[in-house]
Amino acid sequence: MKIQRIIFILIFCVGLSSSTVAQVNSTDLDSTNIDSTVLQPVGFSDGDLSTGNDTTKESFKVRPWEFHAPLASYLAETDSTLRWQSWPDWTYKLSRDPGVIPYRMGTSLRSNAVQRFAHEPRHQQLYWEGIPMNDPVSGAVNWERIPEHKIGAFYNQDLGTQYRSTYYLKQYYLSKPLSRLIYSESKFSHRNLKFEVSHNLSRRTNVQLSYWDRRTGGEYPNSEVTGRQIFAKVSHHLSENQYLKLNFVNNNFDVGRPFGYSTQDLRLFPFDRFTAVANEPSAKSQEQANTLALTYYQRSADSTEVTDNLHAGIYYKKNARSLNSSTDSTSYAVKSAGIMGKKWWRIGGLSLQASANYQQFFNQTKVNGSLPADDWSLLDTEGRVTLDFTPIIDFKGGVNFKYRSDGFQSYRVNMSSDISVGPLTITPGVSSGTVMPTIQQLYWNSASYQGNPSLKEEKIQEGHAMASLSLGPSAKVGLRAQHKDIIDGLAIVDSSFVNISNYASQSAAVFFEWDPTHFEFDGSVNLHRFTNSLLNSKTSIAMDPAKRVWLKGSAYWKGYMFDRATYVKVGASGMISPFRYQADHYQPQLNIWQPVSNDQRLPFFTNVDIDISARVRSIIFELSWENVFDDVSQLGYFETAQYPMSSRRFIFGVRALFRN
Repeated sequence: MKIQRIIFILIFCVGLSSSTVAQVNSTDLDSTNIDSTVLQPVGFSDGDLSTGNDTTKESFKVRPWEFHAPLASYLAETDSTLRWQSWPDWTYKLSRDPGVIPYRMGTSLRSNAVQRFAHEPRHQQLYWEGIPMNDPVSGAVNWERIPEHKIGAFYNQDLGTQYRSTYYLKQYYLSKPLSRLIYSESKFSHRNLKFEVSHNLSRRTNVQLSYWDRRTGGEYPNSEVTGRQIFAKVSHHLSENQYLKLNFVNNNFDVGRPFGYSTQDLRLFPFDRFTAVANEPSAKSQEQANTLALTYYQRSADSTEVTDNLHAGIYYKKNARSLNSSTDSTSYAVKSAGIMGKKWWRIGGLSLQASANYQQFFNQTKVNGSLPADDWSLLDTEGRVTLDFTPIIDFKGGVNFKYRSDGFQSYRVNMSSDISVGPLTITPGVSSGTVMPTIQQLYWNSASYQGNPSLKEEKIQEGHAMASLSLGPSAKVGLRAQHKDIIDGLAIVDSSFVNISNYASQSAAVFFEWDPTHFEFDGSVNLHRFTNSLLNSKTSIAMDPAKRVWLKGSAYWKGYMFDRATYVKVGASGMISPFRYQADHYQPQLNIWQPVSNDQRLPFFTNVDIDISARVRSIIFELSWENVFDDVSQLGYFETAQYPMSSRRFIFGVRALFRN
């Protein structure tokens, strides 16, 4: 009955809107940010804040602020590509991308992770503009904390030794207050409610405030997760070419930690929520992350240039985590203060980027906590360059150096090139560098695990190549391969962090994309494996060498319906893992993933999701059926050993935008 009522409401709203203002079938309008509006050409003058009389002001044309992309990165997502679907957390979005093998634990908002090409979870970085968002103790990326409904642009960079993602949030240019309501619901404990308001205090100043209540899990014992995200922003145009922004974000999560579910053989797991037995029936973790940042932006006085070329700011962060279980209780709390700056130059075909980031960390862990380390500081410097040699060849390169006050340091040198010959583009690249041990790997102290101050930096040699062939304005096929040699890799063995024997991480992906006017098709064949290092091929490796193979594909139709009153996108996305393999292992006490473990290999599995979204004026309805063939072709499946994925479920969501 609930589903029938929801569908009836959707049809009613669509029918009601069919007699109202129609939408124009334009590609440009389809990609317009419906959450941002510029209603009148306005500008900045000295009297904007003092006269209070709009009728006496001369109107000027506003140049909306554009944030400079990281040099040599590529734009992976925008609001236009993200608006048609909501994701339980960001790993669900990444799981559909070529070259990605996800490690999810069946419940969103957990510490899910992904393998990105040859890059393991510990070799991935996440930045909010110029602020590093990795955990300062474990180095983990907490994908569940990304404010996905606010993203304006999401960039990716393969740096060779590591893989970096950077996101920017949407900007608002308003003449009236704006409000957004986002809600989604499914069975068990899955609920999401987000409310946001934005208001211009003046022509120069905008204020945003949002609250995001998040709940999920409940299908299996001790799997419930509750959380919230509070976000506030004040942005102020100092002048036409200077911009100031104050951001605050608070994340809090209470997470049930079952430590997996007991089974002697993953192939015989019953996928029955009433008979499943959690290894830890009452273990819980509490996690908190706060970020407060004041950032200054500047762009050229050239009236034709809308993209900035200078970012500088100061920020404060707090990260805390505690876990209570029958075998080990761990906790830490770290505060930090940082200063960052980033500058871009362009001289003809030469583009340069220089950046520096300094952080001072203050260990606030209690005496009985798990991090008996002194305060420390970290300096991170980077330079990048791109050069257009000819219309055929482009060169990209970068260098990075980090120094930490406990004496550890790391570096990276990487270079690549884009060689374009007609519709064919070939991108080879190489890199070399080191990765310093994390604070956790060096100084951790708990009942189950111990740090090791004698660890050495990881040494990485990497090479990759990609070839893509354009088959027209809306289609392309491609192949990407990558090899990473890791010397003195870092992992937990028994109960201590150690440098393990040399090994290599290899990946390959074949992909295609076809995006005609009313359809979207894409697919990929993805392979990853651990193997012997090229530098020492006779040494056995510590991880399972079995190949990880994922086949992915999706097909969607999009277009106007009901006399152009609504824009609809409907289709399906699926994957097959045809061979058994060993996924990375999750350590709840440490909140990290690693490939070295005794976990069982995962059984063969498939998954298909059906998605429907419909925009009716300023309201978007979302209907999703996840894992639709659950209990049909299989009882269930795993992406991480002992953590069953969610059974078939229907998710209803709505996003409403109010301008008033």
